[in-house]
Amino acid sequence: MTLALLATTVFNAAATPVNKSVLGEWKFESPYAPYGYEKGVIVIHEKDDALAGEIKFADGTKVPFKDVKIEENVLKFEITVDYYTIAIKATIEGNNMKGTAATPEGDLPFEATKVEKAE
Repeated sequence: MTLALLATTVFNAAATPVNKSVLGEWKFESPYAPYGYEKGVIVIHEKDDALAGEIKFADGTKVPFKDVKIEENVLKFEITVDYYTIAIKATIEGNNMKGTAATPEGDLPFEATKVEKAE
C-alpha cells in the first residue's frame, strides 16, 4: 500500500505541467540592493519538464536558480551570491512580479515586469 501511494505521488509530481505564463524574461529593480545587484533580468525557462532559470545582473553576471517552485502564483527559488544563499519569493500577477530577496543584511524588496517579445 505504501509503495502504491509513493508511486502515485511521484507520478503526479512528474506530471505537473509547467505554468507557461511565468516563462520568459522579467526586468527587475531592487532599489535597496547593493550597487551592481539593484537591477537586471530574471530569466525563467523550462528544462526537463520543470522550471529553471537565472538572474542576469546589469553588469552581465549570471546566477542560476536552485530549487525552483511555483505554487498558486508564488515563485520561490534560491541563488548564490558572494558565497551566500539568497532565498527569493515573489508573487506573480499577470505581467508583474513583486517579491523579496532574503539576504544576510535583511529582506530586500524588488519588482519586475515581464518583457514582451517583439514578433
